[in-house]
Amino acid sequence: MKRFRGFVIKEFYHIFRDKRSLFILFGMPVAQILLFGFAITNEINNVDIAVLDHSKDATTEEIINSIAASEYFSIDQFIEREADIETVFKQGKVKAVLNIEKDFSQKLIKDGKAHVQIITDATDPNTANTIYNYVTAILQKYQQSQNKSVGLPYQIVAQTRMVYNPELKSVFMFVPGVMTIILMLVSAMMTSISITREKELGTMEILLVSPLKPFQVIVGKVVPYIFLSVINAIVIVVLSIFIF
Repeated sequence: MKRFRGFVIKEFYHIFRDKRSLFILFGMPVAQILLFGFAITNEINNVDIAVLDHSKDATTEEIINSIAASEYFSIDQFIEREADIETVFKQGKVKAVLNIEKDFSQKLIKDGKAHVQIITDATDPNTANTIYNYVTAILQKYQQSQNKSVGLPYQIVAQTRMVYNPELKSVFMFVPGVMTIILMLVSAMMTSISITREKELGTMEILLVSPLKPFQVIVGKVVPYIFLSVINAIVIVVLSIFIF
């Protein structure tokens, strides 16, 4: 046991002397957590949209104000012609265009329905689908607010409640997954690199003829990285709590 403990201490010395290994062990996890937590996201916040309002009446103004008041969208510009829609998308800033038909308020009162076309930039299909769902939800909320006095004999309303991450924040999805990947890489990849290095330097034969048994050599290589993986896990949890 004393020999095995000495071998494990030797492995710690090897790790701390190798600056590249230390960078992979501690620099890569922090960089990946920050990257996936901040840069990679599927949320939409203050997405710029354009509005093509053919009607320009009080009802459409209320709808536009409802969309602009949400934290998800920001009205970037108003356009006058459908021919300008393609030009707006080519500029790359606007992610969706709200196309409101002519005589919107009159059709809504007379026929009981009116049309709003939601045109999204599908270069990112997931974001485009999310934008469509959010705009649709805002329109339905506005419709319900206008129909408060209209009652039905009875109705069945299904309410969905998410127990985990009800706000669908991407950071709560990416960070736990990245934690698993990092711990897997540190434990498996770095151990493999350490054993490969011993083989390339020709020192593996010396270890195998030492009093240590082969399985003790392998376990002795793994133990330091398991310990460092625990430290990495603590660092990731601390970053998750105090940054995200």
